Amino acid sequence: MDIKSLIFKIFHLFVYFGNSSTLTPIVIVPGIGGSQIEAKLDRNESLHNWCYKKYPDWFTIWLSVEELIPLVEPCWADNIKLNYNDDSKRMENSKGVYTRVPDFGNTSAIEWLDPSFHIPGMYFYPFVDNLARLAGYERGKTLRAAPYDFRYDPNSAGDYFENLRLLIEKTYFENGNNAVMLISHSMGAPYSLHFLQKQTQSWKDKFIMAWTTISGVFGGSVKAVLAYINGDGFGVPHILDNPTTFRAFQRTFPSLAYILPDSRFWHDQEAIVKTNNQSYSVNDYDELFQDINFPLARTIKKLVPLAWSAEPPGVKMFCFYGNLVETPEMLYYKTGFFPDNLPLIHFGDGDGTVNLRSLEGCKMWKGKQNQQIIHRMFSTAEHNRILGDSRLIHSVIDALEEKL
Repeated sequence: MDIKSLIFKIFHLFVYFGNSSTLTPIVIVPGIGGSQIEAKLDRNESLHNWCYKKYPDWFTIWLSVEELIPLVEPCWADNIKLNYNDDSKRMENSKGVYTRVPDFGNTSAIEWLDPSFHIPGMYFYPFVDNLARLAGYERGKTLRAAPYDFRYDPNSAGDYFENLRLLIEKTYFENGNNAVMLISHSMGAPYSLHFLQKQTQSWKDKFIMAWTTISGVFGGSVKAVLAYINGDGFGVPHILDNPTTFRAFQRTFPSLAYILPDSRFWHDQEAIVKTNNQSYSVNDYDELFQDINFPLARTIKKLVPLAWSAEPPGVKMFCFYGNLVETPEMLYYKTGFFPDNLPLIHFGDGDGTVNLRSLEGCKMWKGKQNQQIIHRMFSTAEHNRILGDSRLIHSVIDALEEKL
């Protein structure tokens, strides 16, 4: 054994005995809209003469209540949108807009989306706080997070997945070589699936104790279609939410195309959008994008991978989600309402955001892997509010303590 290998082994023995813990460490991957994003500006032009062109210091662009003030809101929407780059063949920030996700590894960037104004229910604070109070978890040590720029799909996530792997390994070593529970919410579920399927089985066996998904959007959501047509606030309270303003930049996010309803969960004769003259199914996205006057979406959709994979994750899994909440199933636009006015919504089962058939995607892996898959539904648990639901909290604690 060479001296470097010996030093490495001694170091990890020291870490193990100095930091041994009975707690299973946690790394959280949040959902769409669930990470703070910071920006700075060095633009040559702006949307209006009152919009900043230059702002050399980092400021919170997602989410800041100040940015939702009516006069400021168009400037904000112009700064956060993405544009298609013909040279790189990908969606990117506007020229002169620089962005980053703060505090990778800590829960601070996901507990509250606005760091200076804590809007109730936004976002992971109830979940993190309950684990700290009830189970003794410590932020930044046994309880960590991997926030990311949720505007992008996994194919355009840069070095995020490498950083996630390193964070999981670091958390493992710093907690007495205890394997990590990976916890994913909403779009974080297919993001994490993409990550897990890139790892070797031996790596997963060593570093992942289990994968817990909460409100996982495995097969897409009709609400993503609604966001394309009319805009959606990603959970921002409606008093602050102008759907049309949100629509202008949401349409440019590859992540939105990533969670459109999947043809393996919706059949090709099933209408998800109807007008008096037209019916659109999961096979008609190109036509829908043309008819809502946003043909760029056709290009964006070709860039993103499929969220769902029939290949199982290869780790023990706890699949938690809500049901019996009215969830958009089909959007009907009366004459003159399409595409700029809200539809009549036909509701089905789900958690208010994700349709039940998509939430239950994890069940399709049962019997396809050696590791156990346990799923549990919580009646009337809403997509985001489930994070503060005592039934979920106690189920997660039971899973951590291997009582499920």
